[in-house]
Amino acid sequence: MPTKFAPIEASARLRPMATWQTRRPWLSAVVIGLGGVVLTAFGAGFSQVRGLGEPTATYTQAAFVGASALIGLAIMLQARLSLAEYGFRRPRAIADALWLIPLVTLPVILLASERLAVTPKQALAYGVLAIAVGFNEEIWFRGLLLAVLRRLGRRRAVIGASAVFGTLHLTNLLGGGDPTYVWLQFAFACLVGFVLAELVEVTGSLWIGIAWHALYDLVAFSVGDSLTTGALVGIAAMTAVLVVYAAYLWRRLPNGKD
Repeated sequence: MPTKFAPIEASARLRPMATWQTRRPWLSAVVIGLGGVVLTAFGAGFSQVRGLGEPTATYTQAAFVGASALIGLAIMLQARLSLAEYGFRRPRAIADALWLIPLVTLPVILLASERLAVTPKQALAYGVLAIAVGFNEEIWFRGLLLAVLRRLGRRRAVIGASAVFGTLHLTNLLGGGDPTYVWLQFAFACLVGFVLAELVEVTGSLWIGIAWHALYDLVAFSVGDSLTTGALVGIAAMTAVLVVYAAYLWRRLPNGKD
């Protein structure tokens, strides 16, 4: 799959963002998306086969996810582009993103709608896993995947990256996940992926997504995944916040190829 690398046209307020000039961007996007989840899935399967208890299983999963993040980082480094062009730099234009206030409300809503059910020992393990997931998913889905799709335009890149991100969450059905919960997770993941991709384009940085992803996942791991009335109310509230925020950010995407 012949690939060339070049910076996309940047707005005045942002430096160029990484862009892969590949002949088959959608195929490349699917391959990269799968690359970002294969070790995560393998880690979950490994823990189950070995019958590992907690918190050992969580630390084992974190090790696999961390390895996946390092592989993604290695791909970035060999692509003859700087890590800053992928988004490893200080965020800019934070005011255009409403100082991230809507994003910060999501873990607060989640905490308000569910009760924490975790021991301090397990919470530490969840914290390690959440940090690993934050780096892994942002490197692969908002770093590499957006770089592949940017040649099609910023808006198409945002839509495509969020679609791939959400669709890959449907693999939880193969693991015996509750269909209702998995489909809700798919829709929510698409929306979250959409907003996080927009934030990369508006601020030029992956650090926002990494930090938020780690915080949100830590809370989500600690409250479980039951579909109680409180949980459903919380999901509805978070969805409403994300929809409004996504619409707001869409109008503030930098100028460039659409």
